[in-house]
Amino acid sequence: MPVNEMRRAEQETLLADVFIVLGSSLVVYPAAGFPELAKRNGASLVIVNREPTPLDRAADLVLHRSIGDTMGAMVGVE
Repeated sequence: MPVNEMRRAEQETLLADVFIVLGSSLVVYPAAGFPELAKRNGASLVIVNREPTPLDRAADLVLHRSIGDTMGAMVGVE
C-alpha cells in the first residue's frame, strides 16, 4: 500500500464522525483496520455489504444489501 495514501486515510479516519463501509469483507489488512480505528475514535460505523463481516457486531448500523440498491435509494437514483 502506498505510504502517503495510507497516512491520509488514517488522518481522515480519525476525523470521521461517521465511517461508512461499502462492499467490503473487512478481512484484508491494512485497509480493514480503518473501520475499527474510526469506531475506537468515537465514529459511528455503518456497514453495507451483502454478506456478514467480522465487524458487524461492532457496527451501529448493518445493511446486508447490495450497494447499488442501497446507495441509489439514498440519493434518489434507480
